[in-house]
Amino acid sequence: MQKDNCAGFARYGAAVVLTIMALALWGFGHRLYAALLPDLAGALHLSPQRTDMARAAVAIGYFVMALPTAFISRNFGCKVGVLFGLGTFAFGMFLFHPAVEQHSFFFIILAAAVIGSGLAIIQITTAPLILFLGPKDSAIQRMNFAQAFTPMGSLCGLFLSQRILSDVLSKSGGDIGHSLMLPLSTVGVVAIALAFALELANFPAGAIARSSAKESTWASFLPPLRHARFRFGLFALLFSLLAQVIIAGFAVRFCQTVMPSWTPAVTFQWYVVGIFAFTVGRFTGATLMFWLDPTQLLVVFCVASAVCSVAAIMAPGIYGIYAMVTASFFLSIQLPTIFAHALRDLGEYAKSGAAILMLVAFSGTGLIGLVALLTTTQTLHAIMLLPAVCFAATAVFAVAMRRAERAEKSWRPAAPEEVQGGSAVEAA
Repeated sequence: MQKDNCAGFARYGAAVVLTIMALALWGFGHRLYAALLPDLAGALHLSPQRTDMARAAVAIGYFVMALPTAFISRNFGCKVGVLFGLGTFAFGMFLFHPAVEQHSFFFIILAAAVIGSGLAIIQITTAPLILFLGPKDSAIQRMNFAQAFTPMGSLCGLFLSQRILSDVLSKSGGDIGHSLMLPLSTVGVVAIALAFALELANFPAGAIARSSAKESTWASFLPPLRHARFRFGLFALLFSLLAQVIIAGFAVRFCQTVMPSWTPAVTFQWYVVGIFAFTVGRFTGATLMFWLDPTQLLVVFCVASAVCSVAAIMAPGIYGIYAMVTASFFLSIQLPTIFAHALRDLGEYAKSGAAILMLVAFSGTGLIGLVALLTTTQTLHAIMLLPAVCFAATAVFAVAMRRAERAEKSWRPAAPEEVQGGSAVEAA
């Protein structure tokens, strides 16, 4: 397997590196927009309600573009899908120019929605693309390694946003809105440059293959759902993402509640420590998977995340913060491992499967808005117990995925026409 991996990297090394850069840009774009939005909203005199709408507008892209992305990747290939996602993301960044010039709330919402659409397309199309960039046996390890650069991009976006704001605010009488236009537009230019580089890179046939015109994309959403492993992976991904969104969304408030003496600067430092632990966890998990079974490691990490989540609530003071940071380490490999495990045996249907996984997962995270409305200082500790429940559920469905995989391997070899029909690997 290692020999095949080396041979594949030698042939498609540029494609692998550029795909990883696209994933890093995904994390970078998310974090940069989230960090700069409050100051940009202040420069445009947006109300808190409109600022929240601009923040939530990014999520609209995931709901709007999840299924259409399957049409793009099936009819034009995964590579074209990534190019389209990068172009859409760049266009969203350029839309901040009219938003600032006209002080237009409409353009702010439009820019955020277009950015979210571009990021959604990038995330959905890179998943099957990574599967095509090497042998199937190492797909999970490859997915974790590639996704490890996403939080690295987030860290870069976080630090760059702080540097940008520091430079802008240090200018006496400087216009924050106009000062932010240049860095945002520069990110758009970088995305376009990356798209051109990807277009010139050599990709395997599966990454650029187009589905037959006779095959309906709508019909392609059904075969993945016939796979028991995919169905279990769908629920595992949903619960894992819910847990991670709760931890990320309430981490700052939790720190402020547990350690009320901390200044915002200290809280921010520990927030960065959590992201760093998340990054280290992904690299560590991807390395361990070369010697340990990925699904078994996933179960161990899920259980450890649940234990750490409970410890964060029960432990006093700083020890609760330590437990939350440790939970960030263990939750790191869950999403890419579940994603790759659910998709790696779907073949051509991995493109539609990735769209289904993303649509259902991010639809479920809409419940976080309801959780936020119900959260008070008194109920925060109870809310933070939800990740432990979600991680336990993720571990259960991960075990079910493993059993479904064993059932598929013990089944008779499928004929090519049966695999194309999507019914050969039905697991009980």
